[in-house]
Amino acid sequence: MKRRLASLALAGVVGVALAGCSAPPGEAPPTPSQFPADAVGDDPIPGNGLWLLSGDAAASEIVDATGSAGPVTYSGAFTELTAGAAGAEPAPGRSLAVRFSGRADQYTATIDAGALSLEIVTVDGRSYLRGNAAYAARTGIPELEQGFVCTAGDSLLEEWAPFLKPRDLVDELLDASGTVTVQAPQDDAETLDVVVGTAEAPAGVMTVQRTGPPLPAAFTAGDATGTGAFTFTAWGEPVAVVAPVDPVLDCG
Repeated sequence: MKRRLASLALAGVVGVALAGCSAPPGEAPPTPSQFPADAVGDDPIPGNGLWLLSGDAAASEIVDATGSAGPVTYSGAFTELTAGAAGAEPAPGRSLAVRFSGRADQYTATIDAGALSLEIVTVDGRSYLRGNAAYAARTGIPELEQGFVCTAGDSLLEEWAPFLKPRDLVDELLDASGTVTVQAPQDDAETLDVVVGTAEAPAGVMTVQRTGPPLPAAFTAGDATGTGAFTFTAWGEPVAVVAPVDPVLDCG
């Protein structure tokens, strides 16, 4: 499963794959409008018309919708598959699980990657982290095991990109193979299937909303290198994020 996610997010800790989401409440924002002239007839388009766009344009619409949707909650996990002996089936290897709630500049998140476990709270321009003994040892900051440590920079968060920014995460998923195809909707279906990769060798399938902004409703992926699934919910719903009380190391 070809993924820039693996190198960007885990810095050698574990490989990664997928994501998904659900529609936000309230009135739908503007929908895709850059349709090729020969694809639009006299009848109204039954939905946002994402399937009428080229793959690159459709992917841009999905990424932009994700970036404009506000807070979201998503969770998921990926398990890397490792090659066994000749003729043997691939075996489960390293894994990563994430849960995120909020928006890119204000959120809570937890990440488990193999033996590492950490919790992140980002609010008011500061991030607070704490983790288990393995994570504290890896970072060389023993206080992380004792409680939250404040950091005003992003150095401790960079290795977990793009998991901590919804827009970047969806962008990476759609960019995994360089090829995106939106399937035409079936009758009164409420969602659209977006194939990432070729029809002969799909890297994954993202399901997005057919009406309103094309926010992902699900994304699943799997091949010889790994499998996994994420779900995104509560788009646009406010998330209360509060800085931890009495961090063991404050930003000062």
